[in-house]
Amino acid sequence: MSAFVGSSYAMRNRSGAKQRAVNLIPVPVEGAGEPVSKSFKDWPGLVEFADLGAQIRGAINSNGRRLVVSGSSLVDLASDGMTTSRGSLGSSTGLVDFAANASQICVTDGASLYVLNRTTNVLTTAAGYGGGSRIDVLNEFLFFVDAGTGRVGWTNVGDAATIDALDYATAEESPDNLICPIVSGGELLLIGKSSIEVWRLIGGDEVVVPSGRSIEVGCDSPMTPRRLDNTVFFVGTDEERGQRGVFKIAGSVHQRISTRWVEELISGLDLTEAVGTAFYFEGNAFYALNVPTLETTIVFDVMSGLWFEAGEWVNGAWQQVRWNVHLSAFNKTLLGGADGKLYELDATASSNDGDVLRRVRVMPEIRRADGKRIRFPELRVICDTGAGGNLMVRWSDDSGNSWGDWEYISLGDIGNFDHWVSLHAMGSADRRTYELVVTDDVPWNPSDVIVRTPQ
Repeated sequence: MSAFVGSSYAMRNRSGAKQRAVNLIPVPVEGAGEPVSKSFKDWPGLVEFADLGAQIRGAINSNGRRLVVSGSSLVDLASDGMTTSRGSLGSSTGLVDFAANASQICVTDGASLYVLNRTTNVLTTAAGYGGGSRIDVLNEFLFFVDAGTGRVGWTNVGDAATIDALDYATAEESPDNLICPIVSGGELLLIGKSSIEVWRLIGGDEVVVPSGRSIEVGCDSPMTPRRLDNTVFFVGTDEERGQRGVFKIAGSVHQRISTRWVEELISGLDLTEAVGTAFYFEGNAFYALNVPTLETTIVFDVMSGLWFEAGEWVNGAWQQVRWNVHLSAFNKTLLGGADGKLYELDATASSNDGDVLRRVRVMPEIRRADGKRIRFPELRVICDTGAGGNLMVRWSDDSGNSWGDWEYISLGDIGNFDHWVSLHAMGSADRRTYELVVTDDVPWNPSDVIVRTPQ
C-alpha cells in the first residue's frame, strides 16, 4: 500500500519532498469500515453560467439581491444569467469590494465609494471617502481605511452615503499603515502592514475603540483577507522580522496554516497583488490564493487541513485558474474573472467549459529503509472506471530530476466498471517517484494506488 493521498509539498530540495496534487482534492472518508480513510476527489469543472462581456471585478449576494460589477457596470444578476443595469463606476478594471447594510448595498473600487439604495435602485457616490480598497459593515456602520495612513473611518449609521470628517480614529498600537478592515465575531479587525488590532463597537461619538488585543502579524495583500469557517484567512507578513505565511484568525488568536512548501513558494515575491477567494462547495471550505508569478493557484482545504493546487493546462504549461471572484447564488457556486464570464463550479464536469481539466498526482518517493534495490512488478490504481479515457503514468528514479516516457493505461471502455487499471513489469530501482495524470473529459477520483514491491 502506498502513501497515495496527500497534499502538494514539492520543495526545492527534491530529495526531501516532491509530491504534488493538482486539481485533486484530498478528502477524509468518514464512513466506518471503508477500505481507505482518505481519498482524492476530482476538482470540479467549470460550466458557463453567463457572459457579462467585461472583467468580473466583484460580486455580492445580499437579502435576495445578487449584484456583480462587470467592467464599469454594476448589474443585478437573475437566475437565468440575464442582468439589469444599476449604474456605472468610474473605473473599469481591478477588483472591487462589496458590503451591505439593511437599506443599501455598497461597493468600492479603491478610489470611490458607491452606494445603491435597495428600494429606489439609485446609485450615488459618497463624498469624503478615504480611498481604501476594502470595506465592511458592523451594526449598520460601514467601515473603511484612509488609504496610506493608520486611520479608520466610518459612515453614518444606516447611511453609507454620508461620511462626517470627524468620524475617524487612529490605530495607534503599531505605527504601520492600515490596508483593510474586516468584521469577525462581532469585532472589527484593523489589518495593517505589520500588525492587526482588534477593535470593538461601543456606539456614541467614538463608535469603536481598541479592545487592547493585537496580533504581531500584518498583511500587505489587501485582497487576501477573507471570512471563512468562522475565521479570517489572510496572507501574513511581518515587515520587521521578514515573516511570511498564511494564517487564520479566530478572535485575537492567529494560527499558521501554511506549510514550508507554501512559505517557500511565496518567499521573495511581491504579494501586494495577491488575491484570496473563499467559498464552500459540497461540504468543503476552500481558501484559494492567486499569487502573481506562481504557475498554479494554491488552495487550502479546511476539512482536511491540507494544501493542494488548482490550475489550467494551456499550451503545455500550467496557468493559475481563470477566476478570482466568488458568488454563491441560485444554489450554485459561481466564479468569475478577467474573461467576463461567470462559471458554475460543477462536480459532474471533467473539463473547464470545454478546456482540459488536467488532474495530476506526483506521489511521495518510494524507497527502502535499508537502501536496497526494489523491483516494481505491478502498479494498480483504484479509481473511477467505465467512462472511457486513459490514465498517463511515468516515473523518475532520480528524485524527479529526469522522467521516463509516458505509459497509457485504459480507464475502461464506457460501461466496463470492472476494468482493472494497472501497469506491469516496470523494472527496478533503489528509489522511485510515480506521476499519474488524467486529461480526458472523464471522471477519475482516485482513492489509492497499490504498488507491489516484493522483497
